This record gives sequence, C-alpha cells and structure tokens, in this order.
Amino acid sequence: MRSFLDLLVLVFLFSSSVDACDRCLHSSKAAYFSSAAALSSGACAYGSMATSFFAGHIAGAIPSIYKDGAGCGACFQVRCKNPKLCTSKGTIVMVTDLNTGSQTDLVLSSRAFRAMAKPGSGADKYLLKQGIVDVEYQRVPCNYGKRNLHVRVEEASKKPNYLAIKLLYQGGQTEVVGIDIAQVGSSQWSYMTRSHGAVWATDKVPTGALQFRFTVTGGYDGKTVWAKRVLPASWKAGRIYDAGVQITDIAQEGCDTCSHIWN
Repeated sequence: MRSFLDLLVLVFLFSSSVDACDRCLHSSKAAYFSSAAALSSGACAYGSMATSFFAGHIAGAIPSIYKDGAGCGACFQVRCKNPKLCTSKGTIVMVTDLNTGSQTDLVLSSRAFRAMAKPGSGADKYLLKQGIVDVEYQRVPCNYGKRNLHVRVEEASKKPNYLAIKLLYQGGQTEVVGIDIAQVGSSQWSYMTRSHGAVWATDKVPTGALQFRFTVTGGYDGKTVWAKRVLPASWKAGRIYDAGVQITDIAQEGCDTCSHIWN
C-alpha cells in the first residue's frame, strides 16, 4: 500500500520533470499523417476510439510532451504561422501517439492539419501540399462538458489475476501519475502501474466492486481524486464504466519566464 508521503513524492518528482510552465507558447513545425489510422494505432493505445475524440483532431507528440504516456489525452491548441493561409485561432488536438521524428514537435491528423487553414478559400488543400509548416502551440484544458471520467477495462484483463484499464475523457489540464485500487468499502489499497501509453495495470486485483484513487498533477500542483464506486463486481473486459467523477483541474500559472499569451 502506498502512503500519502509516497504520493507527495510522486507528484513532486513528476512536477519537477515538466516544463516551468505547462502553458508556454512554443514555436516549432508540424506535419500530418494522411491516414488517421496511423494515429489511432499509436503509442497511447486508444485504438479505434482515437478518431472519435475532438472530431478526429488528434496528434502524435515528441517525448517531452508524451511523458512516457502521462501526456496521453493532453490537449493542445495549434496554429500555423502563415497568416495568408491560416486562421489566428488554429485548432485543438488531443495527444494519442508518440512522435519520434526529429523535424517536428507534432504530427497531426490530416483533418486537424486542414482545420488550421482559413475556410472557403482552398487554403486547406494548399496547406496539405506544404507537408510541414511552421506552427505555434500551447497546452490548453480538455473540455468534455458534463461528461465524467470513464474507465475502459482492456481485453487482456482476466479475473482474478490481472486488470488493465484505460482512462477516457480526462478533462482539464493535468496528468494522472498514480492510480490506487481497492474493494468498495475497504481501506486496503494497492497501486497500479502504467503498462504502456494510457494503460494502467495490476496483478493484485481485489474481489468485489472496485473503487479508485487517481493522483493528479497539473504543473506544480497535485491532488487525489477519489472515485468511490467504478467497476461492479461483475466487471467485464472490453466494457467502459463511468467513474462518477470529473477531472477539471488547470495547471498552475508559473509562467513568468515564457510567453503564454495566445493573440
């Protein structure tokens, strides 16, 4: 069982590894995948669900954004820097994959890439012909409205020896850096580990209905979100369950050393 002090250390270590400001405005380049399937089969392991997030506006991101999977599900506003072709607002994308290329920070779905262009002028087609464009981007909160956090039980799960889950609809501007699990009504918590991408797993599966505690960090701040009843005793692999909580926290400002104003 992980102590409260362990959780504080976990949050501190993770927070110290991120940029001084999670909302800094960055200048880089972006490319696109001609097929969204490349991103939906990406390192975050969202699978075919990936293209349903934000109307298919998804992206692969460099390791400093991907954060060994902790950056999966993060949202970024991206705009190209050519005012003749692109709007000043750009578009919002969700991270679903790891981008290991050296030329760009982000690789967008073609739908997201085209969404940066000015409408009704054929600019989107010309933008696609460019292949790689100069962009500015910054992290923004993910907004799912009133939709709660959901937990998907992965197909590899098998009672009573193994449980793997994936978090869906994680709002706000945060990372989940720890998950604890216990039987509903019990104080005997055990921790899950990040298996890969957005997937967490444990081989110590409590019996009965299950509750979860999510350790959430955003920038310098951290907290625990307690979902008191998530999985029923009859949970099944491949099913999605409502966690009954929302994560809407925003990263702390702490941006004195970098630009963070989206003009």
